[in-house]
Amino acid sequence: MLSNQPSISYYQQATQLFIEIYIRPPTKFIIENYSRLLPTCKFYPQTIVIILLEAEMYLEKTNQQVQQEKQRLKKEFLNLGEDIQSVAKSKKWLIEIIDPQNGKPINSASGEITFDIVSVVHELLDLRIDDTNNGCKLLNHPLKKTAIYPNLLLSDVDSKQMNYLIEEALS
Repeated sequence: MLSNQPSISYYQQATQLFIEIYIRPPTKFIIENYSRLLPTCKFYPQTIVIILLEAEMYLEKTNQQVQQEKQRLKKEFLNLGEDIQSVAKSKKWLIEIIDPQNGKPINSASGEITFDIVSVVHELLDLRIDDTNNGCKLLNHPLKKTAIYPNLLLSDVDSKQMNYLIEEALS
């Protein structure tokens, strides 16, 4: 799977876990439904950033330990997203952070529909989707299996500029 290599691979010293970051053009669905997804967003996305955070456990169960891990990963993603957004603002570039738990934009009003992050990542990276017993969809990474937490950012910058923003935020 993983039709392409990550644009950026980053090893977190604190957690000793990896982050994979992919920079891709928007999907056809996002382009065609942009006004329904992000009706008040101030830009049209040129790039989607997929951030796969490695979890400390498989995420297919619905117990307290898994929920706590998902909360930790969400917080980690939001911190990283805010760091990237801060660098972007200094360049007068725009970033929209998508909440990984509900698919709604953080900085703009929600639209009629929300982002299906698992489906977007599946389409752009060709990762397999597994269905859980409780009706949830999980990505299955070729190496990490279900121990990944997918996240999305959208931006008005091209892939080269986005790569620069991410490298700056991670340094």
